Amino acid sequence: MSRIWVVVADSSRARFFSLVSRLEPLHEFDGMVYAEGRMQEREELSDRQGGIAGGHGEGDHTFEAPTDLKHHEADVFARRIAEKLEQGRVNHDFNKLILVAPPAFLGALRQALNTHLQDLVNDSLDKNLVTEDETVIREHIL
Repeated sequence: MSRIWVVVADSSRARFFSLVSRLEPLHEFDGMVYAEGRMQEREELSDRQGGIAGGHGEGDHTFEAPTDLKHHEADVFARRIAEKLEQGRVNHDFNKLILVAPPAFLGALRQALNTHLQDLVNDSLDKNLVTEDETVIREHIL
């Protein structure tokens, strides 16, 4: 019998479901919230490092490119999700995996998975369904 985990996530929240068969409903068994992924733009701007680089006092001032804090935080959260999935894989909690996330975060999540987890990915969907109920998610993945 197949034990499938369905991960529905975005850059600030992840929901974990199990699916035993196509006839049974999804069962949500865990979730994660990543507050740093919900940072407002103004908070991000206040945390950016900036500097003035330029000539020798001749008024040639340019600012350094700001770091992409949101992208970094998404990568950090994707790695945390991957760690949880790896723990489930090692414990033989599932043998197939379905990933559902918005396109940019889905890419970060895929990159965070090791080769063992990548081999278990049965399907993926680039859609933001993290706030939807189980029946809507099920309609999209089955």
